[in-house]
Amino acid sequence: MNMTKRWIAVLMTAFIAAGTLAGCGSGNGTTNESAAQATTQQASAEVAAEEEWMTDPQAYMSGIKASDYVELPADYAFLAVEVEPAAEVTDEEVEELIESRREADRELKEVTGRSIVREGDVVNIDYVGRIDGEEFDGGSDEGYDLEIGSGMFIDGFESGLIDQKVGDTVTLELTFPENYADSTKAGVKAEFDVTINSIQQYIIPDLTDDYVAGLGIMDEFGHSVATVDEYRAFVRNYLIERNERDYTSRLEAAIMDALLEKSVFKQDPPKVMVARLNDYMVEGLTSLAYQQYGTDLMTFMMKNYNSTAESYLDDIRKMAEEYVRESIILQAIADKENLSISDDELNAMLENAVNSSSGYTSVTDLPDENVQSTRERLNRGRAMDFLKSKTTVTAPASEEGSTGATAAAETEAAE
Repeated sequence: MNMTKRWIAVLMTAFIAAGTLAGCGSGNGTTNESAAQATTQQASAEVAAEEEWMTDPQAYMSGIKASDYVELPADYAFLAVEVEPAAEVTDEEVEELIESRREADRELKEVTGRSIVREGDVVNIDYVGRIDGEEFDGGSDEGYDLEIGSGMFIDGFESGLIDQKVGDTVTLELTFPENYADSTKAGVKAEFDVTINSIQQYIIPDLTDDYVAGLGIMDEFGHSVATVDEYRAFVRNYLIERNERDYTSRLEAAIMDALLEKSVFKQDPPKVMVARLNDYMVEGLTSLAYQQYGTDLMTFMMKNYNSTAESYLDDIRKMAEEYVRESIILQAIADKENLSISDDELNAMLENAVNSSSGYTSVTDLPDENVQSTRERLNRGRAMDFLKSKTTVTAPASEEGSTGATAAAETEAAE
């Protein structure tokens, strides 16, 4: 399985987890944008009607016997995989992340004691553009902040303001580039009258204890990160945890790839189960595309997963089916190793979640699909944890000097 599909599978787990108490995947999800809803409805029509999978026991793992669908490899508890070890965190990476945050916190402040424009300044300007003596649309503005050297304007505009003074009006005779987006202006000569109102500069805050305290960061123990040294330690721990999460994701991907290759499916997964996961995935990806990237599902899939306008819904369905196959394999292992969560354990966990949620007052109020999705997620996680404790993990051969080690040994050493 390639990592694109693996990322979708990991994301799918997050969608299901997030929906435990929020009704995610019910068809009445939390996405309010009309475009997103339309896409979700269109995709749902490609699979089964909502009521088909919501009322069919085979839409959930509890409604099937996993071993009826898959024959596990005899060595599922003795897998051997190659995975790059977690990357070491360097001092340079720590400083780069700190500098990136300081850069993001920069503020514009007016320059005093100097009236001459320099490279890197942000000048507030009024400008009027003319072609053949006539003003043209989009060629004029007032009170515009322009960073000199940003390349936001056509060649010669920004450089033509360097060494000019606040209060001056400068006339710039320029030519639009031949490849200008507006073909009516490509290669056309224009004249701009530019008045410089003020000069500002981006000021990056100094790395001090006061700056760190102002960030309002809390560590994992709920303590305030208040000094530069504490901040560096916090950032280093964040990067270490990020690299460990990346390693865990790659390890789980390698284990799942090995199981998919070695397992034999006796029959296709239930269509209603695939339909359910497909609806979850479409809803989650639609929301992700809109809320984080400001685009629709089709564009998101075309840009990130090489889908086409004709194939993107089918591509998602195929990924949903693959996720279901993985889940059936893991459920079969959970069954065989007696790892599945008991009803009492599940009810206790859900009761605790309900008590801390404003949406429900009792476990009995939860939709069955939410309860079943939670059961599946926990069983899947227990089975994967079991596999990670048994799998022999070695670095790829290209890693000189690396030695093999079991995931269990690595965990024990870390503890």
